[in-house]
Amino acid sequence: MVAENASTIVPLLTSLGFGGIVGFLVGIAIKYIIKILAVIVGLILAALMYLESQGILNVNWGKLQAMSQPFLSTLTNSLNSTTGGVGTGYGGSIPDIIHSNFPFLPTDMGLPLVGSAGLGFLLGLTRR
Repeated sequence: MVAENASTIVPLLTSLGFGGIVGFLVGIAIKYIIKILAVIVGLILAALMYLESQGILNVNWGKLQAMSQPFLSTLTNSLNSTTGGVGTGYGGSIPDIIHSNFPFLPTDMGLPLVGSAGLGFLLGLTRR
């Protein structure tokens, strides 16, 4: 009886652990990438402001804003868009994608894997 329960719970725990660890690591990586990009953009803008204050450059800030506005609008809309639903952008649900790439996973392990990966991702992003 104990052996039967162990054989059914071990794949679930493995799936939860794997998804959580991978999600956590991806969250940390994305957090650091965003920080690095913010520092680079900040340094570029600070350099432009300094060069303009020294009279070396004349920056048209209105044109710079007009040029960056479409990109920022597209980025904001894509981050806030929820019309497609979860996992529908690839022609199937997220568990179908996972199982097509990892055929050794049982079909009933998709939701725990994705759920634990999502939780790990959020924990990785919010980690101090």
